[in-house]
Amino acid sequence: MLHIIWDWNGTLLDDLPVTVAAANAALAPLGADPVDAEVYRDHYTRPVKLFYDRVLRRPLTEAEWLAADEIWRSSYGEFMQGAALAADAIAALERVKRAPDASQSILSMWWHDELAGLAERFGVAGYMQRMDGNDGASGIKKAGMLAKHIAALGHDPASMVVIGDSVDDAAAAVENGVRVVLYDGGTHHHHELVATGHPVAKTLLGALEWMGLGG
Repeated sequence: MLHIIWDWNGTLLDDLPVTVAAANAALAPLGADPVDAEVYRDHYTRPVKLFYDRVLRRPLTEAEWLAADEIWRSSYGEFMQGAALAADAIAALERVKRAPDASQSILSMWWHDELAGLAERFGVAGYMQRMDGNDGASGIKKAGMLAKHIAALGHDPASMVVIGDSVDDAAAAVENGVRVVLYDGGTHHHHELVATGHPVAKTLLGALEWMGLGG
């Protein structure tokens, strides 16, 4: 049985424009010029505080970071009203649904309650065997969340594939013995995804083709 584990932000949800707009809202009080999507990708990294350090070319104080993070979160929620799914998200979910012996789930670093609400709003929840987001546990990392997700699903990791937009998704999958296909639609430049050595797809349907789930 094949099981697809979808990332949410930047993968199923096309929220890069929202993320960049929220980052600019957070950067403005710090005196930074606005960034566009390409500049955002140039500087994006985790932990996210380092993104601001890179853009400003100096370390943020703890107070500045807390204020920037609060502005980002509130701005993201405001701008989210204009967000949409990736262009072929529903078509990709339908393809998995129709495939024999295939299932799918969502694993996201986004807050769990908000993830669940957004998945319902966008008509995605009904496709999923399970959805797990950040429950607020201190120091949580994607690899640890993926390990819990795998255990809860009860599937063999060898039958699973993570589809996500970030280098972190690739690292988490490798750490848990899960295959990964990266989607070129989120926070990283194409060449950064290619450098991981994993397959990179321009579309979600293209990512599924790596799994033998063609049209």
